[in-house]
Formats: sequence, C-alpha cells, structure tokens
Amino acid sequence: MQPVSLTCHKDRTRIVLKGALDVSAAATAYGTLDQALARGLPVQLQAGDLERTDAGGLQLLLLFVRSARRRGLTLDWRSVSPALASSAELLGLSSALELPR
Repeated sequence: MQPVSLTCHKDRTRIVLKGALDVSAAATAYGTLDQALARGLPVQLQAGDLERTDAGGLQLLLLFVRSARRRGLTLDWRSVSPALASSAELLGLSSALELPR
C-alpha cells in the first residue's frame, strides 16, 4: 500500500496519507508530493487513516509544507489521525506542519 496518493482536480490537489509514512516509504512519497507541488494548485491533505509515522516521515511532510508555502500554495488539512497528531506533538512539529488544533 502506498502511503501517499494524489487525486488531481481542476481547482485543487488532494493528497491522502494512509498506512505507514516512514523512512522506508520516503522516496516514493517524495515523488508523489513533488507532483502535487508541481501542479501549483491549493492542496487538501487527508491523513485520518495514517496509522504510523516516524521522524523521517514527519521531516518529509515538513519539507512539503514549507515548499508549498514558498510557492504560495494554500494548504488545508481535512483530517489528521491521532498517530500523526501525537508524533508531531512529541517532536514539536504540530505548528510547523500547520496541523489543526
């Protein structure tokens, strides 16, 4: 199962995170996230089904969020799993990832 999937709409790009986003999946996930950035459209992130992430997965998400902001893209977290929320909180990345409270 791919941890990151992309759905392209005319007015936005939807990214779904599920399963495990960890260092072993980072290379594949990076390519998918890079495609979303290249579209240059607002991004919707759905991570309600993300079961596990590690520091490598969080670093990848942080890189994505920062790159999207540098390009002026709007980010909208539609859902965040407890696993993502707690991992980000533990490493002090909730604010930097712009996770909803």
